[in-house]
Amino acid sequence: MLALAPGTRTAPGTGANTGRRVFTCSPHLSSQLISEPAFAALHHAGYDAWLDHVWPAAACSRPVRLHGEIKHIDPATGELLRTIPTIGMPDWAIYKPCGNRRATTCPGCAETYRRDAYQLIRAGLVGGKGITPAVATHPAVFATFTAPSFGPVHARSVRLHTCPDRSRCACPAQPCHARRDTATCQHGRPAACFTRHRRDDPRLGQPLCPDCYDYPAHVVWNNQAGELWRRTKQAIERHLNQAVRHRGLPGEVRVTHGKAAEYQARGAVHFHVLLRLDGYDDAEPDELLPPPPGITVADLDEATRWAAGAISFRSPPHPAQPGGWIITWGDQIDVRVITMTGTGTVTDLAVASYLAKYSTKGTEPAGHASARITADTIDLYANPGGTHPERLIDACWRTGQHPGYASLRRWAHMLGFGGHFLTKARRYSVRFRDLRQARITYRRNQDTGPGHGPIRTADHTSEETVLVVGTFSYAGTGWRTTGDALLANTAADQARKRRQAGHDQLADEYNCTTTSRQAA
Repeated sequence: MLALAPGTRTAPGTGANTGRRVFTCSPHLSSQLISEPAFAALHHAGYDAWLDHVWPAAACSRPVRLHGEIKHIDPATGELLRTIPTIGMPDWAIYKPCGNRRATTCPGCAETYRRDAYQLIRAGLVGGKGITPAVATHPAVFATFTAPSFGPVHARSVRLHTCPDRSRCACPAQPCHARRDTATCQHGRPAACFTRHRRDDPRLGQPLCPDCYDYPAHVVWNNQAGELWRRTKQAIERHLNQAVRHRGLPGEVRVTHGKAAEYQARGAVHFHVLLRLDGYDDAEPDELLPPPPGITVADLDEATRWAAGAISFRSPPHPAQPGGWIITWGDQIDVRVITMTGTGTVTDLAVASYLAKYSTKGTEPAGHASARITADTIDLYANPGGTHPERLIDACWRTGQHPGYASLRRWAHMLGFGGHFLTKARRYSVRFRDLRQARITYRRNQDTGPGHGPIRTADHTSEETVLVVGTFSYAGTGWRTTGDALLANTAADQARKRRQAGHDQLADEYNCTTTSRQAA
């Protein structure tokens, strides 16, 4: 087993991010990690200096390496004080995290994205991060919008859940597609399935008959799902404003949202949406106002269900479907009221965690994961008679031949869906940009390295301000060696565990204090 650090530094186990690498180990690299002199021979800086240098990207699986120089300039005179070339730094480069949001691609960067998404979503529910705490009094619901059926697929249906955690559900399932007869489809395949599928059954999401399944309609629906949501939200808002006018209430209402997209096992996108009811005043369009007193969460629930059943449209004409495909929601629409008091089945914490979790996923539940597909690589992924994902990609490519559907080819690797996985209304909450800038500012006020010691501004009041300008060019992607990846990822994982241990201790102290107060 590779040593986790050179010399006498030891640690138990490997880091959480050392899995799913594109690197390979070799005996040569193993010998490099045995001793400090061997590491120093590979890196012209020592291990401690190297780790401090790469620390901002230590948790990343595929960091971006940058070459260039950093200039220090006097902001008053414009005089160039000094130039620091990257050739004088460890590894002769600066490491920048890749920033990929997919947990299967880069667990470290995906965790950062997930935490940002959690803060963004929850701030829109209870306030904070520049959002007024008064939003906690606004009615809010959590809705799930699903795709319609494009043909029967193997599914796992549970009538009554008795398990505490649905993600690990072991409740007995109903027969997949039970029938009284033994009918077959026009292709001779059985139209029934009496299997009680387990959660890990690979047949889940697969069509009972791939030749009967409407693959063009499936990928076109994925492609148009974003437009369907836009029209649905407009309909919800208009329906509520009609209720305001009908009841003679002052002002108007505005619906803001946070939305996460998720792929089902069959490869169809469905949306988990948080809808918050706000007031609106033409004189103050940017103000976050409470809704009129006569509009309640029951009205928001009713408007959401009405819009889900009422809104539909046809896609542009296509040679294979001259009238276009009908774009509408499926029958499985779920709307639940969100409570801000920490009680109930759907709380602000649960919703924020739920949406943040799905923001780091992609097409993996459907059995496919790839980069953008081109004309040179399409034969590797598409097959009209192949697996379910291969048929979906083939449908994207064939349907996308028509000029009005060209985006299907661009998003063939996403099975037709071209939207963002986490979106929000402009006035719902803060932006990702604001959270990232706050993190950058925080890190600039910290020492480099795993310790993250704070820098006191009072200790540096006598120092002059210096303008720092960096000029960089792309040098490569990934760690230079597998040993570097193991060392950096393990150090970052240990730092995360220390922070998590601190969070757990604070939580225990809070719970003990709360229990003592309740007992008193």
